Amino acid sequence: MRRALLSLSILVFFFFSLTGFKVEAANIPDPAGDIYVQDFAHVLSDNEKNELIELGRYLDDHTQAQIAILTVNSLEDESVEEYALQAFRQYGLGNAEKDNGVLLLLALKERKIKIEVGYGLEGALPDGKVGRILDSYALPYLEENEINLAITNTYKQLFNEVSKEYSLDKQANAEGVEYNQTEGLSPLTILIFIMIFAGIIFLDFRFLGGAFTLTLLRMLAAILNRGGGGGGGFGGPRSGGGGSSGGGGASRSW
Repeated sequence: MRRALLSLSILVFFFFSLTGFKVEAANIPDPAGDIYVQDFAHVLSDNEKNELIELGRYLDDHTQAQIAILTVNSLEDESVEEYALQAFRQYGLGNAEKDNGVLLLLALKERKIKIEVGYGLEGALPDGKVGRILDSYALPYLEENEINLAITNTYKQLFNEVSKEYSLDKQANAEGVEYNQTEGLSPLTILIFIMIFAGIIFLDFRFLGGAFTLTLLRMLAAILNRGGGGGGGFGGPRSGGGGSSGGGGASRSW
C-alpha cells in the first residue's frame, strides 16, 4: 500500500510539473463600461476606444456576437491561455445559446497576446486563421511598440471575420502586413511528450490499476465544464450575454 501511494504521489507531481496545472483562479478585473473594451493597461486613446465600442455595439445589435478587448499590466503568474479562458467565462462573452463571443487579451509585462474564441465561432475562426490574424495584424505593430495599433487592427479584422460569418455588409478598415513565424511544437517535441505521457499511463495501470488516469480524467472533465456569464443590457453599458469558450484560439509573444 505504501509503495502504491508513493508511486501515485510521484506520478501526480511529475504530471503537474510537466503541464504547469494550477487550481487557483486568476484575478480577473471586473468589467467597466461597455464590455467590448476593457483597457486596464491604458494603451488606447479615447477615440480608439469609442471607435471599437461602436463596432462592438453594431455586431452585438445585429448578431448577438460580442468581441471584447482586455488589456492588463500582468497575468500575475498565470498562463495567457488560462487567464484568457477564465476572463472569457467570467465576462460571459456572446449569446448564452450561441456561444458566439471572442476575447482579445494582451498582457504588457509578459508580452503576450491571445485570442480566445467561443464555441459558436470556432468554424469562422479556427485556430489556424486566428494565428494568422495575430501574425498579420498584431505582431508587426507589437514589435514596433505600437500596441494601440496592434489592438485596434486586430479587433477590426476579428470584426470583419465575424461580420462575414453572419453575412453583414459592414467591414472595418483593418491594416495588416505579411508576417512569417514558425508555429507550434516540432514533431520531435510532440513525440517525446507522447512517449512520456504514455509511460505515465503504463506505470499507472501497472502499479495502481489505472487510479491516476481515472483521477486525471475526472479533473479534466471538471476543467472543461462550461462556465456562464451575466445577461446583456441595452439602457446603459453593455455586459456579456452569457456565452462560453472551450479554449479555442491562438496566442503569440513579442
